[in-house]
Amino acid sequence: MHRIILDTDPGIDDALALFLALSSPDVRLEAITTVGGNVNVDLTTYNALALLELAGRTDIPVARGSNRPIVRQPMYAEHVHGDNGLGGLQLPEPQIKAIDSHAVDVIIEKIMASPGEITLVPIGPLTNIALALRREPRIAQSVREVVIMGGALRVPGNTTPSAEFNIYVDPHAAHIVLHAGWPIRLVSLDTTMQAELRREQVEMLASSESPVTVAIRQMLAYYFDVFGPQNGVSAFHMHDPLCLVAAFQPDLINWEPSFVDVELHGTLTLGETVAYFGPLITQSPNVLASVGVDAGRFIQLFLQRIKERFA
Repeated sequence: MHRIILDTDPGIDDALALFLALSSPDVRLEAITTVGGNVNVDLTTYNALALLELAGRTDIPVARGSNRPIVRQPMYAEHVHGDNGLGGLQLPEPQIKAIDSHAVDVIIEKIMASPGEITLVPIGPLTNIALALRREPRIAQSVREVVIMGGALRVPGNTTPSAEFNIYVDPHAAHIVLHAGWPIRLVSLDTTMQAELRREQVEMLASSESPVTVAIRQMLAYYFDVFGPQNGVSAFHMHDPLCLVAAFQPDLINWEPSFVDVELHGTLTLGETVAYFGPLITQSPNVLASVGVDAGRFIQLFLQRIKERFA
């Protein structure tokens, strides 16, 4: 059983990652911690609560986290995810509330209470994770693994030509996290851009008319009908679900040891993840970097698990 804390900024693909976690019998979600990213933290927290309620999993604690990066001004991605982060999907006001503890405290408490057992899966900007490290550095020795969605190593960025969104939003947090000396799998655009979900697959999944699959169809309709045509994109890239699956079925991805650093000062390259592969003279690898993926197997696993649990 993989015990996971999901640090997230829902977000359409974050919602799909959450549904995948909830439909996976080999995953136990210990907590959801929220961060500002795709939209502000009030909305990401609201979305996390509403999605859990939709899925009938109100037993999982949600902790509100950081609303702004450590150094930079906040930036959001409404053009990709819609004004509310879920492609305009309107969910009922959740009856459950976020717990009183801050996300940073929950991350620390959960990891320190179960040394070697908790996998941390951040699929948004890394602000909460960096602040947790600053407050309690011992989590780096106590976590089982950190599986991060972020970066663009051998491919262009999706926010600037050189930077991926999660890293670009808070590059200083990413720098702290990458240099903490803990076990990291980095799931970057190098592989997530290959994991494509197509509209016909979504329609087939939603044919059952269950609340969750209908919600998936409605969220993705915004992407297919609004964002996609404006940006020449015809498939939905499964960034966060692929990261989530890497936490419990890493064999779906090909990994290479790499030393990855983050550009903090470049006028045109802020947030760029610079990866050193192969023999290194001065640096030891600090991540296992995703370099290939069996995208077909991954998409089938996603569809099968969602269908079995929610359809």
